[in-house]
Amino acid sequence: MDKIGSLLKQKRLEKGMTIEEVSEKTRLTIKHIKAIEEGDISYFKDDLSYLRFFLKAYCNALDIDFDLIKGDLQNSISDYTLSFSRETMMEHAQIEQGIQRTNENLKQPGQKKSKKLNMQGLKNWKYKHRIDMSLVSFLAIIVVILIGLIFAFVMWFQGNKGAGDDVTENKPPVATPTYSKDPEPTPNITIKEPVEEKKEMAITKTSEDSTQAIYSIENLTAEDEIDIEITFASDSSFRVLVDDKELPDPARGIQPYRTVLHVREKAVPNKKILLAFGFMLNNSVKINGKQVEIPQALLSKQGSVLITFNVKGE
Repeated sequence: MDKIGSLLKQKRLEKGMTIEEVSEKTRLTIKHIKAIEEGDISYFKDDLSYLRFFLKAYCNALDIDFDLIKGDLQNSISDYTLSFSRETMMEHAQIEQGIQRTNENLKQPGQKKSKKLNMQGLKNWKYKHRIDMSLVSFLAIIVVILIGLIFAFVMWFQGNKGAGDDVTENKPPVATPTYSKDPEPTPNITIKEPVEEKKEMAITKTSEDSTQAIYSIENLTAEDEIDIEITFASDSSFRVLVDDKELPDPARGIQPYRTVLHVREKAVPNKKILLAFGFMLNNSVKINGKQVEIPQALLSKQGSVLITFNVKGE
């Protein structure tokens, strides 16, 4: 990677270009360019998959054939990833040795502890056995008392019933109720209309060419909200137009790498939302959490791309 960085820096100086001029031409940040020229591959440890695109953009800006450094780049990435594998193996070996030492130190004390636990368990069993016998005796006494109470209640009930048979009760005459013959009221039954199930939002690509793709958003009502989430995989100029009018928020400008923006609009029928990217490379778009399938030819483009969404009303 040092060899690649020295070559690019030398060519830049020969052309009389500053780092700021290269940044404006390639859409790379100044930090990215400095790391490349210094051969600092560790700066890109989280973006190794994009390092090839960064270097290709830098070569194009200096009119250098990317194939001249492709082999050195692949070797540098292989050596860097191999160093991670070696460090991981050494860490695992140290962990295994620590576990083995811990098991040896705990082996003898563990046997003594096991004997103590067995003796304690025997004592607990004897104590529990004595408690169970006392509980059985107590329950037996309760049962005997309950049987005696039930027997006394039955005898008292039989005596009162025999005495009551000789007494003549003077009961008042029972009046026979009369009922009107009015018709019964008809119950008020409300029949609910079946509720139509709402369809799932659909995103359909209607056309595409080398610089743009057009989609339609369906199955939404004017009360629904459209939440467009844009994630930038590289520094890029960006602006949003709704019905051909540019939005002030988010404002037109350069969006840094890994920025996530949200554009929220009501799903008014026939509304047109235009996303204009100055540098498209691997940017992603979601609508209400659903991924928009952008054609690969546009997704990998290192230049301007237009993405248009037309809201279809119901």
